[in-house]
Amino acid sequence: MDFTASASGPEPRLGKAFYFLFHNRHILVDRDGNIPCLESPADLPVGDFFFFGTLKNLPCYCASVLAENKSLSTKSVNLRAFFLRADDTSRQAAGYARQILDLHLNSKFCGRCGSMTHPKTGEHARVCPECSRTAYPRISPAIITAVTRGDRILLGRGVDFPNPKMFSVLAGFVSPSETLEECVIREVFEETRIRVTDVQYVSSQPWPFPDSLMIGFTARYHSGDICIDPAEIVEADWFSYDDLPLIPDASTLAGRLIRAFVRRKGE
Repeated sequence: MDFTASASGPEPRLGKAFYFLFHNRHILVDRDGNIPCLESPADLPVGDFFFFGTLKNLPCYCASVLAENKSLSTKSVNLRAFFLRADDTSRQAAGYARQILDLHLNSKFCGRCGSMTHPKTGEHARVCPECSRTAYPRISPAIITAVTRGDRILLGRGVDFPNPKMFSVLAGFVSPSETLEECVIREVFEETRIRVTDVQYVSSQPWPFPDSLMIGFTARYHSGDICIDPAEIVEADWFSYDDLPLIPDASTLAGRLIRAFVRRKGE
């Protein structure tokens, strides 16, 4: 791998390095759409820099940009859009950078006693000097499931989808004291009133929007008629493998689950 995560960076910060600079949910890229590799980003108004690893043997830093500056020929692009066109290594590094930066931005103060925290030496964490509570990067597990019924697959349009025309497989966050398989059954039923069986793990994907770990499954239809939860789903239906609506990109776990179903049925 070209990217290696680490919490122990070079001191002082000298020479060329990759700078993963975020402005809200956007990331700054150079004129070619790549992560800037700079001697110094001194011309940009940024917050504190945090080392988080190496890419192609060069240090990597993340920081929050307060305002975009054109002097370095950078531009701001939506992080989701960057993920869809980037290679696997760039996606991994950018996702890691976003979550490490979120740790430092969201945990400046202790959630227990309210004291100001400080970065912990040797690992990505923040420590409270008063009560010793340690905050780590947040990871929120979520299931995503391809529910099939013969040669058809259950797809829905979520209320918060960036593209309102896109359909995808169903997903949801894992609840406390719940297995992943139980979450699959519960989420599918809550969103569509469909009951499923034969829940099988497939694969997983980090998804830093903002801090999910997507855990992919397949499941088979057992019973029920579609009745959507309007708070979560705009529309849902069964689609034939050879007549699908607009679906997620193949780089996403959702897109891979759907395409795997299509390949199986097309054999």
